[in-house]
Amino acid sequence: MKTIFISIFLILYSHTIFAQNKINAELRYNLIMATNINAPNYGFEDENSIGNSIRFLLGYHINNHININVGLGLDGYSNAHGINTAPLVLNIKYSPNGKPKGIFFLAEGGPQVTFSSTEDKGYMFLGGMGYKIKLSRLIRLNFLAGYNYQKTTKGFSNFDDDSSRQGFFIGTSISL
Repeated sequence: MKTIFISIFLILYSHTIFAQNKINAELRYNLIMATNINAPNYGFEDENSIGNSIRFLLGYHINNHININVGLGLDGYSNAHGINTAPLVLNIKYSPNGKPKGIFFLAEGGPQVTFSSTEDKGYMFLGGMGYKIKLSRLIRLNFLAGYNYQKTTKGFSNFDDDSSRQGFFIGTSISL
């Protein structure tokens, strides 16, 4: 009987250790340099703007090369008043070398809601590449850069009333 309990404990314990290496959490900050903002509902177009983006991601390492995450975020822009969004994202990262240190490519996209009286929904896409550094057995520091695109609409409005923002981003994140 004692042997059965010890065996069950060891099986559960080994599974917990394995799961800790497969499941990850990431907190990321991006600085977005919007090169084109088209917002007819706000009365301006083609204005450059600086934006801030924060993401919290939970994910799973499928193997050493592929990591899939889901997450929530908050995005805001300095002069695009009222076009602040909260995206729900699916994030996929690919690491060619499969090691804890090296380059990776990422794609991220999903629906978003806005905190505005003139906009209420939309979608976003982000693509880029980065470099990860292993700080300890479980902690990695990531640096990334790429392209960001966001579009929002008001209910069933026509296409001309949609707001869009596109530009480049640089960011950093810490992942466990």
